[in-house]
Amino acid sequence: MTNKEIAKQIDFIAKLLEFHDENPFKIRSYQNAYRAIRQNIDSLDQMSFDQLTSIKGIGKSIASDIIELNKTNKSGTLIELLEKTPEGIIDLLKIKGIGPKKIRSLWQELNITSLGELEYAIKENRLTLLKGFGEKIQENIANQIEFLNLSKGKILYFKAILLANELIEKLKKSFTLNKFEITGELRRQLPIIDKLEIITDLDKNELKNFQDTDFSYINDVFSYKTIEFCFIFSQSEEFDKNLFVSTGPEEFIERFKISNDISESEIFSSNNIPFIPPYFRDLSNKIDKLQDFDKEKYIAQNDIKGVLHNHTIWSDGADKILDMATYYKELGYEYMLISDHSQSAFYANGVKENDILKYFEDINNTNNKLEGFTVFAGIESDILSDGSLDYSENILQMFDAIIASIHSGLIMDKEKATVRLIKAIENPYTRILGHMTGRILLAREGYPVDYEKIFDACIANDVVIELNANPHRLDLDYSLISKAQDKGIKFAINPDAHSKYEVKYIDYGFVMAQKGGMLKENCINTKNIDEFKSWLQ
Repeated sequence: MTNKEIAKQIDFIAKLLEFHDENPFKIRSYQNAYRAIRQNIDSLDQMSFDQLTSIKGIGKSIASDIIELNKTNKSGTLIELLEKTPEGIIDLLKIKGIGPKKIRSLWQELNITSLGELEYAIKENRLTLLKGFGEKIQENIANQIEFLNLSKGKILYFKAILLANELIEKLKKSFTLNKFEITGELRRQLPIIDKLEIITDLDKNELKNFQDTDFSYINDVFSYKTIEFCFIFSQSEEFDKNLFVSTGPEEFIERFKISNDISESEIFSSNNIPFIPPYFRDLSNKIDKLQDFDKEKYIAQNDIKGVLHNHTIWSDGADKILDMATYYKELGYEYMLISDHSQSAFYANGVKENDILKYFEDINNTNNKLEGFTVFAGIESDILSDGSLDYSENILQMFDAIIASIHSGLIMDKEKATVRLIKAIENPYTRILGHMTGRILLAREGYPVDYEKIFDACIANDVVIELNANPHRLDLDYSLISKAQDKGIKFAINPDAHSKYEVKYIDYGFVMAQKGGMLKENCINTKNIDEFKSWLQ
């Protein structure tokens, strides 16, 4: 190892020691050794134990670590520390501006163990509840997480679609006679995009010379804002055919006979199949049903009449109830369900039991000030470790509707998670099951559950399953919608908004509902105000 590489490992050990709140003198010794190694001009890789300990700042135990690192690229001290460190913490330690002590605080206070969980906590304003975390620190962390996430090569749908549309708009302004279309995974609206693809009839050499401060071509790779794009170059006469083929997936394309110089719609008609939108093509295993595909029966964006699952300043939201309701009314919605966090969600400043009446009073005052719009009183109740809901029965029965969600104790096997969820579903006050698997895309896979049993329990207890539209969650996964729907499950497309502007998250939920083939009749927030009141009762 070079001195720089050794110093990096010693510094990493120091950070892990500090994270685990080890002896301060031990931490300081590794910090001093790091500085000593960086300042040392002689190579350490061939030094003996005695030579190493002769260097000011390097003691016996650290000298042993250096010898191990040089021989095996490993250190017993480091291995021991890593064994007791949650895997995602390593990524958190890469964030500049917050030290191991702050990361330990995030771990202990908010149970954050990954970049994605930290980013999500920032979106929900949770870090401001911790000592030593201000707005500037939050902003700095958010920017660095963005960089680290993008550098991993995968990108969430909502970020990918914005980048791709932005790039295409610029390209069309420069090349007005050429075609540019999103294709591949992004055109099919997958929640996570591995490969960003654009098809064009522009010549590759012309694209190489495209001038834009955010666009680059290096080593045969096209990039926009540091994100790699794959361009598919097509002859104009074969553009539609190549758009169809490149959209995929392969299993879907294989079912078609395709000729050249034919439009995409003609490809379908020539195969006696109605036009299947790109977002629906991943459901190719249901091709027989798609022979009778009728787009009109599936949910459309303007079908959503009410916004469910909203957080305000009563817990970890950014806006007052009145401000949020006024904004939603201006957007054309008919009603909303306020569902702040319950008291056990201390990390999110959940509503305390002795504040419930004031919470209801605020909702009633808002309703008195607004005409033609209704605010319903709900709560997002934590599902406790034994499956019970937060608050006593006397409190639970006061709400118009309760969204039941798991926020803590996320490490569970399938049996434990399923039992815990079913108990919450069977609670007579649960109306909606929130973010069913607890996943956070590119950060947390979510706990395993027995979907069949969960769906059956929801049917038996008339509980709706949320499609959490936060683009970091998109939970329930689109691939499960059809299966749940076949059983008779009803859904709610919820933004899980923590500010009034996050109502736009519904758009991403709609994209996934559309991709999963959700029928408009199976979505409860397509109900008008009278229908929704009837559902509540």
